[in-house]
Amino acid sequence: MDPLYIILIGLGLVLLGVALPLLMVLDMLEPTYFLGFLSFTASLGGVLLGLVGASRHRHGRGRRWD
Repeated sequence: MDPLYIILIGLGLVLLGVALPLLMVLDMLEPTYFLGFLSFTASLGGVLLGLVGASRHRHGRGRRWD
């Protein structure tokens, strides 16, 4: 899988992890433990996917010693 797609999926998950608590604070969604856990795992998973995608992107474009 292309590292840029991994980074974009991670960005989407981080944005979901920000949007869900915001909607809960604004009383547009009823705050539940499930939504809190979902937003936390989405944010954490997005950050981890972003790091993996960035490292794979960098590894693929590494310096050549030729």
